[in-house]
Amino acid sequence: MKIAITGATGFIGSVLTPLLLARGHQLRIHARKTPSPVTGITYVNGSLSDPDFVARFVEDMDVVIHMAAVISLSDVPDMDAFHFNTVSTRLLAEAAQRASVRRFLFVSSITAYEQAPYDTPMDETRPYTQGMRYSYDHSKAVAQEAALACNGPELEVIVLAPTAVIGPFDQRPSLIGDAVVRIYRGRIPAIFPGGVDFVDVRQVAQAIVQALTAGTPGQAYILSGEWMTLKTLSAHIAKIKGKRIFLPVLPLWLIMGLLPLVRAFSRLTGGAPFYTRQSVYNLIRSNRKIDSSKARRELGFNPGSLTAVLQDTIAWFKENKMLP
Repeated sequence: MKIAITGATGFIGSVLTPLLLARGHQLRIHARKTPSPVTGITYVNGSLSDPDFVARFVEDMDVVIHMAAVISLSDVPDMDAFHFNTVSTRLLAEAAQRASVRRFLFVSSITAYEQAPYDTPMDETRPYTQGMRYSYDHSKAVAQEAALACNGPELEVIVLAPTAVIGPFDQRPSLIGDAVVRIYRGRIPAIFPGGVDFVDVRQVAQAIVQALTAGTPGQAYILSGEWMTLKTLSAHIAKIKGKRIFLPVLPLWLIMGLLPLVRAFSRLTGGAPFYTRQSVYNLIRSNRKIDSSKARRELGFNPGSLTAVLQDTIAWFKENKMLP
């Protein structure tokens, strides 16, 4: 197949691209900078908010995989991120429809869905998030709806919504990968209450490969793994390290009370805040029973053990000199 991909240079993309090349697919990858040449890949530059570029990008393709997104955990509406995430998705899906592309795969996020009630099983029938308008979560919900609106005889649209992605090959690393490194190194003084559902990046990539030909057009598929508190996650990391890691869990009132100081420090240093109200809410307001049975049935999705994923992740970080 001829496949156009956005976001291929990100975490999931770094795992997905070798899988597609191994199956003989020809890839057209959107990249802000042109990497070294790779057999089977054509790199292109351009704005995903430009209708003319988008039309050229999807021309003569069999499948389009859209993974590019701006992630924001800001406590205020991020209109730039919202605009990019929603407009790029709509333009790509509509251009793919006009260009007679066979299938459009949109990688959304579990945060596109309403998490509450948190202890009730959650599947693809949940309504879209009712959180802050123009937030990252809202942008993924609007983008997902725009993609599915293009499903029809001219274009098959499938949405994949992973939870918090974790695993090896996390080169930059991601926010979660960075947290694993910091916990392992003992560079986090304390942790927050709550937790999230973690999913193996390799299984997410495999599900995307399966969705090239499997799955029901016009449907979304949640890709979840295992829900775990940060305290339990830290204990697993300590066990793998073979050394005790003591991390107190800060009470919520203290975390929120320190927010003004965290914001002030970030302004002084010019960096991102250590945490935001939104990032804390993502931990304490996450669903604990996310159901991926639909993806298991129709895509052969198999998330595996989070403990095994952590072992592989830490081993990879060590192999790549990101951990001692």
